[in-house]
Amino acid sequence: MIGELHHYGVTVSDMEESLDFYRDSLGLAVSERLSFASEEFSTFVGVEGVDVDIAFLDAGGGAVELLEYAAPPGGDANEGVENNDVGAAHVCLEVPDIEAVHDDLNGTVEFLSPPQRLSNGAKVAYVFDPDGNVVELLEA
Repeated sequence: MIGELHHYGVTVSDMEESLDFYRDSLGLAVSERLSFASEEFSTFVGVEGVDVDIAFLDAGGGAVELLEYAAPPGGDANEGVENNDVGAAHVCLEVPDIEAVHDDLNGTVEFLSPPQRLSNGAKVAYVFDPDGNVVELLEA
């Protein structure tokens, strides 16, 4: 019934600032840009009067979808959210060398901590996009 993961979508406050992060800092390529201001899209997302700019970025076996709503204005879903809160979410992206990525991006991207080696052997780090959305980097 269910196929492969197609994309992970996240609402952002500023498309260009988010593209600076996902495209320029993390290296994801923009594969498609769309915009919708239609009754059908409003019905689809359950929000009246939608005007939205969308960018899809290639993430290997799937995509990251960035959505900036020009209208109507929304709130900040990350306000006061901790990683252990029900509903807290993150997207995980594989990197070949997490220490090198940390060294390269530290100071320009906010890391929650330096890379950590977990008891299962995985090397991981959480970073925050410009809106505070969590992105996990996993050495693969």
